[in-house]
Amino acid sequence: MRILGNPLHNDPKVISGESGAVCIGLVHALMKDPNLNKVKDEIGLNKESTVLCFSSEGDTDEESYRRIVWSGAYASL
Repeated sequence: MRILGNPLHNDPKVISGESGAVCIGLVHALMKDPNLNKVKDEIGLNKESTVLCFSSEGDTDEESYRRIVWSGAYASL
């Protein structure tokens, strides 16, 4: 949710809830976590890959969204 809500450069901002953001969270984890290199290599994911993610959920819980995106709840880093 934080990645989608705070894009880099000219990427569009996406406001997505937890279930809608899981795809981009998985891609981020696969690209950044060395413990997942085997999985990443098995599926052929690399910095040149194009990944299509669907988010069918917006900000359905405003309080939870702000707690996660603005206040850093559930930080993984």
